[in-house]
Amino acid sequence: MNEVQKYLSDNFIFLMIIFSTYFIAPMKSSVDISIKKNMVINMTLLLIISINASYLDYLETTNIYTLRFTLACILYCSLKPLPMVAMINLVYKNSKYFYIPAVLNAIVCTAYLGILSPSSTLFRLMQSYHVPTSSFVVTEWTYWIIFLSILNIKFYKESNKNPLGIFLFVSVLMTANILDTTAISPGILIKTYAFSFILYYLIIHVYISQQVNEGKDIKLREQRMSLMLSQIQPHFLYNTLNTITALCRINPKLAEDTTVKFSKFLRENMYSIEEFDTHSFERELEHIKIYLDIEKIRFGDRLKIIYDIQTKDFEVPVLTLQPIVENAVKHGICKKVEGGTITIITRKTNRNHVIIIKDDGIGFDTLEMQNDKRAHIGISNANERLKSIFHTEMKISSFPGCGTEVTIIIPEKNKTVNRKVGERREIHSFGR
Repeated sequence: MNEVQKYLSDNFIFLMIIFSTYFIAPMKSSVDISIKKNMVINMTLLLIISINASYLDYLETTNIYTLRFTLACILYCSLKPLPMVAMINLVYKNSKYFYIPAVLNAIVCTAYLGILSPSSTLFRLMQSYHVPTSSFVVTEWTYWIIFLSILNIKFYKESNKNPLGIFLFVSVLMTANILDTTAISPGILIKTYAFSFILYYLIIHVYISQQVNEGKDIKLREQRMSLMLSQIQPHFLYNTLNTITALCRINPKLAEDTTVKFSKFLRENMYSIEEFDTHSFERELEHIKIYLDIEKIRFGDRLKIIYDIQTKDFEVPVLTLQPIVENAVKHGICKKVEGGTITIITRKTNRNHVIIIKDDGIGFDTLEMQNDKRAHIGISNANERLKSIFHTEMKISSFPGCGTEVTIIIPEKNKTVNRKVGERREIHSFGR
């Protein structure tokens, strides 16, 4: 087995870590590009040190003590403290602690400069580089004892850190350093560095991914709250309560039925959004029918509804379609003296479900809606939920005096209800 094969065999896992980093770093992720660059640089540095150390072992084994050997020793001991700099930079960014490895370099290189002179009494000791290595070991151990102690104390004082984990991390680094410098397990420190760097990268990746997901969750909760508030429109509450008050005098039975429907409508608005991201179209349609039944009591024959439902075995985001229907009643039908018709259509085309909600009301300018989303906050929230959950958008077609048509395409694959933690609280009506 030649030296290259021996090196590849002895350092197989180490090389796998190095080249895995080269493969992972260019991949798209939430990790900052500067962290990825530092990872590649650090791993490349470790690879150079490892190859140089293997070359030194080869020269020493074959008793080749020439200028090549001395230069390789200087290169090795000059590069050896640099992973310390990288480790310091991970913990103390923009810190002056990295001057310590620089001092270490100066001590080791000075020792070699003394050996290079043939007249030096140390020249004969050049056959083995134990003298400068001893200087390196003493300095390195002193540094690690101080630095890792400070590191341990620093993280121990921070309540959000795991003291046991930090202690184990420090212990592993210190043990690897001792095993390496005492020749018990040569090269183990470089491999430990490599493992530490890749572990750091993975921890950063998981941490940033958690932050991104938490940000998405916060945004989704804000959307839920905004959607819930937008669903309970004051004008609809006032009008419905006034209608119920009037019915109590002229038709108590209808007033009771309307009150029950109104309580179901409010319950669905307030609690469904806390339990689900999506629910069945059939459930959404039932919610729409309750809303339209209440509005028909107010508008009578002025409000006509046509249901053309050919498919309903699919999911929709919670409380997404009802705001569209309410928008059609509020901004389309009720502003016409003679009233109008709202048509709800579903079709299945290829692998998609198409929902069409249209009215023959007064219509509006879609550019004005884009400029003033507050006037149509229910529509805006519904569209945001469609984009975030199903990666689709509603298409709105409207012209003043010609009515409005809203088209939504739901992919067939989205059939699973995403349930949220929590129990549904029921509102029971009495007298039924």
